Amino acid sequence: MKNHLAILLLLILAFSCSKNDFEDTKLYIEFDKETYQSNDNFELTIHIVPIEAEKTIRLYKNLNNFEISFLSKAEHLGLTQELKKHFIEGPSLTGDDSEYVDNYTISKENPFKKTFLGTITETEKEIVIDIPELKIKNKIDKKYLRDNPSILIMGNCRTVYGIEGNPFESTEIKIKVE
Repeated sequence: MKNHLAILLLLILAFSCSKNDFEDTKLYIEFDKETYQSNDNFELTIHIVPIEAEKTIRLYKNLNNFEISFLSKAEHLGLTQELKKHFIEGPSLTGDDSEYVDNYTISKENPFKKTFLGTITETEKEIVIDIPELKIKNKIDKKYLRDNPSILIMGNCRTVYGIEGNPFESTEIKIKVE
């Protein structure tokens, strides 16, 4: 009897963990401007739009689903990023995960849309891009931005209780430095 119960619980966890809430959605990031200076504030808006029918997506209340990186086109991988991870071991056995997760019903007419405020600051050698609500802080060496001020923004949105997710469409902004 215990073996049957253990197998049943493993099957439930396996099937619920593999669900990709963001399948058949379009994810993109939008900024309030195309070009920024150091010491500017910015607004970054995340959009999640279903491709066809209305659907329900799940996001952590602390929004740890979103992973976003800012890459200098000249530098590509030479940045550091501070991420805080929130780990939950599979769905709640009682079925109540409302303490950690919010459900959103989205449609083409009513997509998920969330705006985050960020800052661009400058140190002697680096430009720092900070989005406190997402706990993201990227640093880019200023020497790369002097020749090419383009910044590539990439990311993805992970599913709740799984590692699957969908990437955001990449976008670009410019940061002018002196």
